[in-house]
Amino acid sequence: MKQALVTLFCLLLAGSSVAVMPGTDLFVPAVAHAQGFGGAQWRADLWILNPSTSQTATVTVYLLLRQPNPTPTFQQSTIGPGETSYFKDVVGSGLFQQSDASGGLRITSTIPVVATAESYDANITTSKGTGSSGQFFGGVPAALAVGNGDATDLIGLDQDASADTGNFRSNLALVETTGGGNTVSFVLDRLNGDGTLVGSWACDGTNSACAPLGPWEVRQLNLVLSDFVPPTGANQRIRIRVTGGTGRLIAAASRIDNVTGDPSTIEMSGGGRVGTYVCKLARSDYETPLTLTVDQGAVTALDATILFTDVDVSSCAGQVLRLSGPLQQPAYYDDDGGFGFVVSNPNVGGAGVTLSVSGTISVTGLVSGNASVTISGVAGCNGTKGWPFTGAKLQ
Repeated sequence: MKQALVTLFCLLLAGSSVAVMPGTDLFVPAVAHAQGFGGAQWRADLWILNPSTSQTATVTVYLLLRQPNPTPTFQQSTIGPGETSYFKDVVGSGLFQQSDASGGLRITSTIPVVATAESYDANITTSKGTGSSGQFFGGVPAALAVGNGDATDLIGLDQDASADTGNFRSNLALVETTGGGNTVSFVLDRLNGDGTLVGSWACDGTNSACAPLGPWEVRQLNLVLSDFVPPTGANQRIRIRVTGGTGRLIAAASRIDNVTGDPSTIEMSGGGRVGTYVCKLARSDYETPLTLTVDQGAVTALDATILFTDVDVSSCAGQVLRLSGPLQQPAYYDDDGGFGFVVSNPNVGGAGVTLSVSGTISVTGLVSGNASVTISGVAGCNGTKGWPFTGAKLQ
């Protein structure tokens, strides 16, 4: 029996982590040993877990300052199987011996590890004495960074008065994840709770007040909502659109209670990811891998193998049909991960084939949806067959 071959594309959306995730290249966007608003004394602690039961991890921790860091300073250590290393005041006495430094961390490892950090004000006065108040950041894998053509949202920002005089203020932290000579141009869009665009703030070379991110640069935009008009607002959303450059970025925000100094972490969500991925059609008789390419926020090309046989249309003796190469029109995905496209070749050796794909990608990168193939022009083999598809893996 001949096999009918059809090339197909599905797409993948990257999103923020919904849990602390293991990786070999992780980023923490905000750490410090420095003074802050209202007498705050910002410190940061770091934990690194080696989840392996048999392998030792060789871990390198880089200090990324609030500047381009083409050759950042680093410290290296080993972590045994099942062990957790704890670095109290990691920027200061814990690892880097800095007395006044702010930025982020890059953590690389020979095997996947889990990292989490607490950024906190160590100078909180209460009726019980002086304590601390802070927030946790999970180490974000570099694979979840967003690049040119992608976007990510941070929700729940608040600035109800100037500086730190009101109830809340909000800061935004960014880190470039690829290093080398790479840069990232981006635009910040501020949206109200009803989705109305308040304004945009470009960091792409056109705005002297906000340059593109440099290699491994960490940047904190304090009182970020104040860069827009009006400078105050509650329940605000910041969308970061990457508009140029060969680098990638990870973002996080903080909503800070001005009375207590207590910050809450806001993680990025709904981003996209450039790359080549493999999905598969969920049919029981044959493995049918689907290769996909995503670039500039859209599906740009397709390649897959689909078997269309007498299992699908009983009288079908089998035909070899193929659709491959770049899409004539990129299939852009929406903010919720929804997508759809139709591709067709009206005549391949007398046979026509049309492929229709629609689905949704979750913020954790899971693909769900359906693909259907219609064949015409071949006696006994005309018909339509559909399959659900699932799974995605970066090649």
